[in-house]
Amino acid sequence: MKNLYILVSDGGDGSYYPNYTFNTEWIEEMDRKSEEGELEYDDIGCDGDGFHYDTLTVPSDSTLESMGIRYDCAGEL
Repeated sequence: MKNLYILVSDGGDGSYYPNYTFNTEWIEEMDRKSEEGELEYDDIGCDGDGFHYDTLTVPSDSTLESMGIRYDCAGEL
């Protein structure tokens, strides 16, 4: 099993949309940046309260593509 990270982003027009990644190192780096005040309100996963994400545990052989996800918010695809 592995973690799929789900983050919400502000579309800038009043809409919000989900973002996805399997990249744990990127999540940890974003957490660090958030704690050090380096992220902006409009960065992926950020809101007025900081950096947030949710996690789903999926089978180890899952890929974003196999799950119908076309974009990795951490930039891997």
